[in-house]
Amino acid sequence: MRTEFNNIDKILESKGDLSEKVRLADLEKDVFDIELSIMESLKEDFKKEAPPGTSFLDWLKSKDDDFFKRIKLSNGGKVSKAKIKEPKSVQRIDLTAEFLKTTEMLAKLTDAERQSISMLLNKLLNPRD
Repeated sequence: MRTEFNNIDKILESKGDLSEKVRLADLEKDVFDIELSIMESLKEDFKKEAPPGTSFLDWLKSKDDDFFKRIKLSNGGKVSKAKIKEPKSVQRIDLTAEFLKTTEMLAKLTDAERQSISMLLNKLLNPRD
C-alpha cells in the first residue's frame, strides 16, 4: 500500500507578471541613451571651450558641479503618462551577448575616455566626495 505525503493545502495563484522587469529593462536602455547624450554634449562643449593642448579629462576636472547640473539633453521635457507604452510581450535577454557588447565598447575607448566615464559615474553615484 502506497501513501503519498503532500504538505500543500491549496495551490496559490500567481500574483505578478514580468511587466516590472520589462519596465526596468526599458529603463536601462533609456539610461544608456541619456549617458550617450551627455557624453556627446560634453565632447561638443570640450571642442568649443577647451584651449588647444588640454586633455578631455583635465577639462572635465576643471568644471564645477553646477556645469554638470546645467547640461541640457536633447528632446527634454515633461513625461506624460499617455506617452508611456505598455510592453506587448516579455523579451528574452541574452546576457552573454550584452556583456560581450559592453566589453567590446569599453575596449574601443581610449584610457582618457574610460577615466572620464569613471569620473562621471563617481560624481553621479558619490555626490559628496
